[in-house]
Amino acid sequence: MIYRFTFALLLSLAALMPSTQAATLETLRQTYQEARDTVSSIQRPVIGSTGFQEKLETWADANRQSQESARALLPALLDHWMTPAGDNDVKEEIKEVCAHLAGGSQTEQYNNAKSFFARTAWPLLAKSELDKDQAEFLAGMIKPTGRSSVSELLARFGQPTEPQGWDVQAAYALALIRSGKEKQARDQILMLHAKVSANYKANPEGGLDYGPEAGDARYRNYVDYLQLCEVLHGLQASISDDQEGGKDRIKRAKKLRDQLSPEASMLIAEIDR
Repeated sequence: MIYRFTFALLLSLAALMPSTQAATLETLRQTYQEARDTVSSIQRPVIGSTGFQEKLETWADANRQSQESARALLPALLDHWMTPAGDNDVKEEIKEVCAHLAGGSQTEQYNNAKSFFARTAWPLLAKSELDKDQAEFLAGMIKPTGRSSVSELLARFGQPTEPQGWDVQAAYALALIRSGKEKQARDQILMLHAKVSANYKANPEGGLDYGPEAGDARYRNYVDYLQLCEVLHGLQASISDDQEGGKDRIKRAKKLRDQLSPEASMLIAEIDR
């Protein structure tokens, strides 16, 4: 399809340009809007209708490209919003793109969108350059759904649960730390630690696959998250001027495995300082 080729070309060109350039952001916005307009113009076929399979493939292809354009735009919007010249109104645009990515609540698409946003926001949260308003906005966007409360209840009794939303809860805890909400952050870290520990005890070799769209962050295992919980505790201790507590948490993390997980590694330099 000509449209598919054009979309792929625009997306590739945009990805090659520095994300901080205004021209790149405008290109990604235009590509996103065109993709949304295209999928909106295609009526989702009714099962059993004439040419259903072909129409469904056309609609699915346009919808997939619309989702891809949203995933390409969101990091650029966040980068722009984080710069000194960033427009605060971009927050509403970020919300709109996230809503498009998520679709209906409590669906696999919704959970995948939450996970994508958490992965995208993590490097920003790890930089420690956020002001309180920025951190609170990210915390509000990342906040886990109520579904996690069931797994947390089971984890308190040492029962393993489906390892869903761990990346979201970790990012939420970090956003709370950056917001200065120590108690809420500690509660999130403890709850996540309990869930990961229960699963690790039941299956030490357990791992997670976040799918090809996660890129380098596709595969994570339970040790990654055990380490991350220790490092998050360590970061909070260091920020509270408990340097010995911070160092102790890093020692615990490295006892689990010498090599730290990628997410934990981003926080180590700050704890060392």
